[in-house]
Amino acid sequence: MLSNGRRLPQASDEPAAEDNTVTIVCVAYIRHAAQRYSDSEIDTIRRAIRHVRKLYGSEPAEAFGPKRLRAVRQSMIEAGWSRSHINKQVSRVRQAFKWAASHELCSERVYRRLATVEALARGEAPDRDRVKPVPRHHIRRIRNRRNMTRPVRALIDLQLLTGARADELIRLRACDLDTSDRRCWTVTYDGSTDEKQHKTAHHGKARVLYFGPKAQRILRLFITTERPTDQPLFSPRESNAEAKARLATKGRGRRPNQKPNVPQTSRTIARQYTTASYRRQIHRLCEREGIPVWGPHRLRHNAATYLRRDFGLEVASIVLGHSSLVITQTYAEQNDRKARAVIAKVG
Repeated sequence: MLSNGRRLPQASDEPAAEDNTVTIVCVAYIRHAAQRYSDSEIDTIRRAIRHVRKLYGSEPAEAFGPKRLRAVRQSMIEAGWSRSHINKQVSRVRQAFKWAASHELCSERVYRRLATVEALARGEAPDRDRVKPVPRHHIRRIRNRRNMTRPVRALIDLQLLTGARADELIRLRACDLDTSDRRCWTVTYDGSTDEKQHKTAHHGKARVLYFGPKAQRILRLFITTERPTDQPLFSPRESNAEAKARLATKGRGRRPNQKPNVPQTSRTIARQYTTASYRRQIHRLCEREGIPVWGPHRLRHNAATYLRRDFGLEVASIVLGHSSLVITQTYAEQNDRKARAVIAKVG
């Protein structure tokens, strides 16, 4: 009473932890992740959470235990996911409930019980081959399609030239570029303005992207006076406008006097790509070409293979942004100079 200012305790407006459903926990964790992790990681977390909510979303969070987690894991197996990916996704589900316990959305007992679920052993789910670079002729067939839009083609080419992750390029803006070195432009993501700007920003690590002459020629096509410098260079709205213009030239577009269709939903075309929307564009083109489906992340393997083969592991690791405990600060500066020289030559 005295510690409460001689006032009677008031009932909290927030529901008790035991009243929260699995959906409440999952949605809260997604909101937390959106403030901390990169877009690609959030997309991966959502795909894991989707299985949880589909099976047990309406049940109390306190009832989510090892048997239910194993059932979620079985649904991932039936979805055709690989063993290593399933183990990582199950770990993400556990992390969601660990975070929820720390924020009193469920009891700590829930997380402790989930931690007892062992990882899948070899043979309990299909194992995939190691991720390999995309065959060059498959890339050519996709990027040379007539209905390939400029933004998507530019993103593919830039990934091959720089080894950057998809989420590092889709949010690229003209104001992010340091053009003081004409031979090699750079972009430094250190988390000071947006900690989601690269995959490991929440660990306090900076990421430097390098753009050589070839990549600079691509970027100049999108750095125009009409585009504000704080807007993303690659926009799905521009891709949509290009597609409509292409149909109009073939006489298949909308007539000038045709009334607009009534929108069926409130969805609109986004201002910038997400890793998911960029990946879907490539997947659809692969399906239309009748070739094995590949995603943007494999283009990073193409760049890594080329850099390592021709310039060594040391240069490849710094260009790709990989960490190494054996590199001292002085040696890192030497690596930066090497990376600039290499990218000025090949990128």
